Amino acid sequence: MTFPQQPEQIASLRVTRLFGRFDHTLLFPAESDISIITAPNGYGKTVLLQMIDSLFNKQFSFFWKIDFEKVEIFLTSGKSIGILKDTADLFNEHRTDPPGAFRLTTAGFGADGQLFSFSDELLSRQLRSLERNLPIDQVGPDRWHDFTLDRSLSTYEIVDRYADQLPKSVLGSVALPEWLQRALDSVDAHLVETQRLLYLEEPEERRPRGRRDRTTPPPVVERDANDLAQHIGRLLQQYANESQKLDQTFPKRILAFHSDSVSEETEIRANLEELTQKQDDLMSVGLLRSTASEPIQPSDIFQQESIRRILSIYVDDTRQKLSIFDNTYAKIRLFKQLLDEHFSFKTVVIDPDKGISAIDNDSGEGIPLSGLSSGEQHELVLIYELLFKVREGAVILVDEPELSLHVSWQKRFISDLKKIQELRKIKVVIATHSPQIINNEWDLVQDLTA
Repeated sequence: MTFPQQPEQIASLRVTRLFGRFDHTLLFPAESDISIITAPNGYGKTVLLQMIDSLFNKQFSFFWKIDFEKVEIFLTSGKSIGILKDTADLFNEHRTDPPGAFRLTTAGFGADGQLFSFSDELLSRQLRSLERNLPIDQVGPDRWHDFTLDRSLSTYEIVDRYADQLPKSVLGSVALPEWLQRALDSVDAHLVETQRLLYLEEPEERRPRGRRDRTTPPPVVERDANDLAQHIGRLLQQYANESQKLDQTFPKRILAFHSDSVSEETEIRANLEELTQKQDDLMSVGLLRSTASEPIQPSDIFQQESIRRILSIYVDDTRQKLSIFDNTYAKIRLFKQLLDEHFSFKTVVIDPDKGISAIDNDSGEGIPLSGLSSGEQHELVLIYELLFKVREGAVILVDEPELSLHVSWQKRFISDLKKIQELRKIKVVIATHSPQIINNEWDLVQDLTA
């Protein structure tokens, strides 16, 4: 997916006849970076999040199996995207489209009002992909034999049963016109699902028909730990490269140094102490390995201008090298702070080798990340995704964050989220049943039953 310099922001979403009965409007107030949706089960609050995510991540099969009449998404720029579905045709034996077919239209992206239908594309591309990837055979225009169930199913039933098991590349393989591609790339949407501990991405390989064997994927907490280790490794390599480049030119820059005034001893010492503190901070969060260093003692040698000149260049070089870690340091510091405040009897450790690990405070022994409680794993995965895996300007859709969280953790959720938003410029929409998640933030709530 490609994005403009700054993603568009959603102003509102309106859905008509969801499940054949609900008309919902969801607002994204410009004055708030957090919106909370509440409603009893069955009103479709999770579906609203999934609609946004599926549209902008081009997972079109989702709309094929959801009963609705129209979805309209309005952007703050005045542009809009519409999804139209004629549910009255679903059971019309004379229809020309496959069951569940829908159309997209846009305004403000060029070709205003033009409709793009998914009927032919779904038949020619996705239905063939279904047959290649699943234990099924097509036996008629709208009939499939399911070898697992050993019975005949309609196209709609096949998609409803198996769409979540297909590789994402299959479900998003439809060729789009340029105006629609531009519209769908305008918003960066990221769904954090209730099953966020499950690593659901499938390897893109064909399986023998009738087989549904799968390699068990690693727990998401371990995947995130490995992801952070790789990220730190790239930073350390960048740090080494920058150090080598500066070290190689150091003598030449000393000889070429010209300045009307060279820093005095007190300023140089203050700068060196500042850099020592920064190095200590980086080591404390695992971005640099511990090294022994001693402060520079008072000496008459500082009276020499040449020595102060050398140290001034050293200070500038060290600042430049360490600045490579600035952005990641702030994220890791908050990540570790939030988890250490939540976890009882455990401390989160960050290092370049393992990325993320945990130790028992009493015994000092390591704890496998998969051995953390489900609530602790959910908290780790959620905070990691928000800090490290989403793009600036993205809209984050969080479904039932209360899952597996203690009441005290739920009450802190919004305040923790606001701390994350101080570092990451993201909009967040939360679907929840929990008054503890809402806590004292009732002004952020939109009740779908109102």
